[in-house]
Amino acid sequence: MESTTPIRRSTNGMNIQILLSAVVAILIGLLASWFLGRILGWTSGGGVTAERWAWIAIGLLWIVSSMRLWFDWRAKRYEIAPDSLIVHAKAGSFGNSQTIYRYESIISVRMTQGFWGERFGYGDIRITLSKIDHEIVMNDIEDPLHQISEIKRRMNDQQNAATAAYVS
Repeated sequence: MESTTPIRRSTNGMNIQILLSAVVAILIGLLASWFLGRILGWTSGGGVTAERWAWIAIGLLWIVSSMRLWFDWRAKRYEIAPDSLIVHAKAGSFGNSQTIYRYESIISVRMTQGFWGERFGYGDIRITLSKIDHEIVMNDIEDPLHQISEIKRRMNDQQNAATAAYVS
């Protein structure tokens, strides 16, 4: 029996998300500084203490959200098995889950890439399942066109094996 093949994920996708959230945090910090300076500008300190606390709070929020993104990204894995697609994910705060999707239930497989994905060679693979009308989104997949072709090959192998068993 053939073993599972992991689907490679690109760290570039996670790094760009963290970088973009840092840019947003800085912009929010600048807006908060301007707003607090306008509101508290008449006080003796000019609202400097409030501005410092705002920057500290925004920085801490960014750190916490970046760490959460990193831990969630590390917990999620995808594997291609001979007869199914396996998704490993985080369940709750400390648990893990494993979901197995058989190839027979897959209706379509498609790939999307944004600007950064095209530039750095990663993208999302979206798999639509029958019966439950559900879509699996596998984020930050390295070389998604190659990965889709591997999934399609496995699906065809499974279909050919089922047809051969039915005929004989």
